[in-house]
Amino acid sequence: MRAVSDARSGPREAVARGGPKWRIRALARGVRGFLFGPPPPRPPRPTPEILPAPPSEAPGVPELVRAAPRRSVHTAYRLNLVIPSITGPSTFGGIQTAIDLFRSVSDGGVRRRLISVASLDDATGRSFADFRIVDPSEDSAERSQLVALGVPVASISDGSPGVGAEEPPDARPRTIPIGPRDVFIATFWPTALFALDVRAWQTSTYGSAPKSFAYLIQDFEPGFYARSASYLLSSSTYCQPESTVAIFNTSLLQREFHEAGLRFASEFSFEPRLAPALRAALAAPPRSRSRTIVVYGRPSKPRNGFGLIVEGLRAWRAATPDASDWRIVSAGEPHPDVDIGGGVVLRSIGKLTMDAYAELLRTSAIGIALMISSHPSYPPLEMSHLGLLVLTNSFGEKDLSTWHPNIRSLRQATPAGLAADLADLCRRFDADSTAGDRARPSTTAFLDPGRQFPFVDDLARLLEAM
Repeated sequence: MRAVSDARSGPREAVARGGPKWRIRALARGVRGFLFGPPPPRPPRPTPEILPAPPSEAPGVPELVRAAPRRSVHTAYRLNLVIPSITGPSTFGGIQTAIDLFRSVSDGGVRRRLISVASLDDATGRSFADFRIVDPSEDSAERSQLVALGVPVASISDGSPGVGAEEPPDARPRTIPIGPRDVFIATFWPTALFALDVRAWQTSTYGSAPKSFAYLIQDFEPGFYARSASYLLSSSTYCQPESTVAIFNTSLLQREFHEAGLRFASEFSFEPRLAPALRAALAAPPRSRSRTIVVYGRPSKPRNGFGLIVEGLRAWRAATPDASDWRIVSAGEPHPDVDIGGGVVLRSIGKLTMDAYAELLRTSAIGIALMISSHPSYPPLEMSHLGLLVLTNSFGEKDLSTWHPNIRSLRQATPAGLAADLADLCRRFDADSTAGDRARPSTTAFLDPGRQFPFVDDLARLLEAM
C-alpha cells in the first residue's frame, strides 16, 4: 500500500516528489533574483470599511408607556383611567367603551383622573367639558382631571386605527404625580404594564399599594402579535390574578380566558349594546337599498382579516358575471382603493361619523365584517340589526349566526369559501331586497335599553375599598 503524504512531510520529501521540473523552476527563480533583486513586497490587503448600522426606526418595544411616577402631596382616594388616546379618530369602539365605563364607575363624585398616553387634539377639551385639562407637571387637587402624557403609543386596544409614535422615546420619561391611594383602570396591555409598575413604585415609595387594579379586557391581546417581545409582555399582564379585577367585554371572551386557565381574583362581564345614534336609525322607517356591499376594512388590524376579504372579493368577481353592477365600499380605516379585477374596485371611505355610518347601513345591501377573535365585534351586529345581510366568521365558541338571522358565518374561511357565501347573499338580496329589514334578532341582548354595566355599583365600592 502506498502511503498518503500530508502536511507533515519534510522539505527533502517535497523536493524529491517535485522531480527535475521542480528543480529547473527553482533555478530560474534564483537567477532572476540575482539579476534583478528581490521582488517588491505585496501591498497590504485593504481593511474593509465598517459602516455604522442605520438607526432603528422603532427600537425596543414602541407600545410601552414611557412615563414614570413621582410623589404627590395628595393622599385621598382617586380613580384613574389610563387610555392610549382620546383624540377624535380613536374615540370609538373599545376606547369609547372604556370611557363610558369610567364615567359610570366614577359618577359618585369621587376624585378621578383620565390619563391619555398620547397628546390631545383641539376638539378633545370640548368633548370632556366636565374634566379640567391638567399638565402632568402639575400636582393638581382638581376633582376631575384630564391629563395627556404626550408619549408614544403604537396601537390601541379594541381596535381602532393605531396611534403613531409622536416622537422618539426619551431617555428621561415624563413623570406624573401618584399618591398612595391612586387606583388604576387599565384598558390595553401597555397601560396594564404601566399600572403594575406604578403599584410596585407605590409599595416602595409609600410602604404599600392599593390591593388591586382593574383591567378592562376587550380581547386576548397576545393574539395581536407573532411570538415576540410584545407577545410576552402582553401575556405577562395576566400573570398577577390575585391583584387584578378583570372586567370582560362579553361573557364569551371571559369563557375563552377560563378555558385557557386564566382566572382573576374578581371578575365582571358585560355584553355589547347598540350605540344610541344607531338605535335612533333603527327606529326610523326602512329605506330603499342599493346593490352596495359594505366591508369593515382595517388593513392595519390583522384580526379583521382584510387580506382574506380582498382575495374573497376577487374570487367572487371572477365567478360573478354581473359583479360590476355592485358597488363595494370599505369603511373603518382609510386605505388606498383596491382593484378587485374586471373594472371592480373596493373604494375606501375611511371612518365615518355615526350619522353617516347609520345612513350607509340603512341604504346598503350586504355587509362583510370579520373578527378573528372570541370577541363578537360590533360591526356585524350593527349591520345585521340595521337590515344588512352580513357575512362574518366564527371563532371557537363564537357563532354570530345564532344571534341574528341576517348573519351568515363563513362555512369555509378561504377566498373560494368567502366568494361562495357572498354569492349566496347577493342572490338572497336580489330575490327580496326587504328581507333583511323584516328579520328579527334571535336574542334581544344587543338591543337591551338597560344599563350596559349592571355591576358598576359593586365595582365602584370594590375599587374604593382597596
